[in-house]
Amino acid sequence: MNYKKKTLLLILIATLIRCIVAYSIELGNDEVYYRMYAQHLQWNYFDHPPIVGWLIRFTTANLYFDTAFFIRLGAILSAAITTWLFFLCSKKLTNERTGFFAAIIYTTTIYGSIIAGIFILPDSPQLVFWMFGIYYLIDIAKYKHINKVKKTKLLLFGVAVGIGMLCKIHTVFLWFGLLSYIILQNRCWLKEPVLYFSMFLTILLFYPVIQWNINNHFATYLYHSKRVNIANGGVNFTDTLSFFFGQIFYYNPVLLFFFVKAIIAAFKNNLPILSSHKNILLLCSLPLIIIAIVISLFKNVLPHWTGPAYCGIILLTASYFSTIKIKSKTVDIFVPKFLKVAILFTLSIIILGVATINFYPGTLGKKDELLLGDGDFTLDMYGWKNVKNELELIFASDLKSEAIKPNSKILSNKWFPASHIDFYIAMPLKINLLALGDTNDIHQYAWINTERNILSKGDDAYCIVPSNNYINVPEFYKSKFEKIISPQILLQYRNGVLCRKFYVWRLKNYLN
Repeated sequence: MNYKKKTLLLILIATLIRCIVAYSIELGNDEVYYRMYAQHLQWNYFDHPPIVGWLIRFTTANLYFDTAFFIRLGAILSAAITTWLFFLCSKKLTNERTGFFAAIIYTTTIYGSIIAGIFILPDSPQLVFWMFGIYYLIDIAKYKHINKVKKTKLLLFGVAVGIGMLCKIHTVFLWFGLLSYIILQNRCWLKEPVLYFSMFLTILLFYPVIQWNINNHFATYLYHSKRVNIANGGVNFTDTLSFFFGQIFYYNPVLLFFFVKAIIAAFKNNLPILSSHKNILLLCSLPLIIIAIVISLFKNVLPHWTGPAYCGIILLTASYFSTIKIKSKTVDIFVPKFLKVAILFTLSIIILGVATINFYPGTLGKKDELLLGDGDFTLDMYGWKNVKNELELIFASDLKSEAIKPNSKILSNKWFPASHIDFYIAMPLKINLLALGDTNDIHQYAWINTERNILSKGDDAYCIVPSNNYINVPEFYKSKFEKIISPQILLQYRNGVLCRKFYVWRLKNYLN
């Protein structure tokens, strides 16, 4: 049986499913925010390095095809490439059958297929270069002797990690894995100048991010250091449990037992791969997971932070599955039963997710009159197109009646829902949106604001507040405007049941 063709068919089917989902739901909070990266290209952004913004700019043809599908296209293409790299890596470890299993396992993870495979995140392109790094490491670790080919692979590894760090900084953990392997298993590499030149290539590629931070008072470093600083505060087991169960869900609970079993088999040298391959995969996986668990004892850690670390574990698990004997008198048609169950689990999550976002009656969140929908993540991806049409009528009526001055802006106090309002309302209606607040609240909008017309004394503005992200507008803006008019309330329904409100505040005469 041709496992290469089976893998390509798997990639095709998964890609078609991802395209359908990407077309079927609106953009989430992070996605519209990263879309704003693409609006104003930089060498780095407040939260992340630049490639996610560049990728969106590329897949939308310089923002010409500025829709959810094309914005997400980079994630879909990245998932297809990453799946193929899993096949190639496992083929190097053992054979094409193992490669096919690795492709299936990756495709059945919620993280790989949905979070980074449909939604456009820095993780999406990062996984491509993480797997390129693993691909080169497999060759580097195959034999202890050093030759010209291995030196070339090491240089390519440095390039892959450098580009990966331009997606997301913790791609540097691949260097941690390689250096740990060299120190523990193959110290003769420490004498090779090519090792240090490879490091130099990584630093050189990442240098624009460093320079941006130097120019901007290390904004990215200071922001992320607060997220992982464990010096302040006590142990919080609730956050740790949330992180733990989040990882189980993200990487498919059906496969958890086999991940653990594969890791144990690796430590016992019971996998059909070289010991050096086993060691380097573990060293590129476990440190990031362990560090994230430790941080989760003190800070809230998002489950997808460890996503790339599971790539090595997936390769080990695929090798474990390859040891299962096939009982067939004809052709090799065997796919382990639990992989089939894992596929069904992921498909069920996709179908349930799309159906809930588009058709759930009302809201999964709070039913409070003021905070209706608060806590309902599905509302991030629902209803924004429709509210734009209603607001367009309100804005036109206000201009006609002179209830508000021409060229009024829209204000927001936080990067979300600012990005949603910006993409789905302000930009289509050709109105400037400005985010007013602390940089830790408005994030990249501190820089986006400088690209737009600022508020001048006497200007009017709107503040559009969804009930699931409610703020007390009179309290927040009372010192900035002469008068704040009570809001007009728009009601939004999902499947015939009220799910959210939009409070449309009019702010009169900016005081500067």
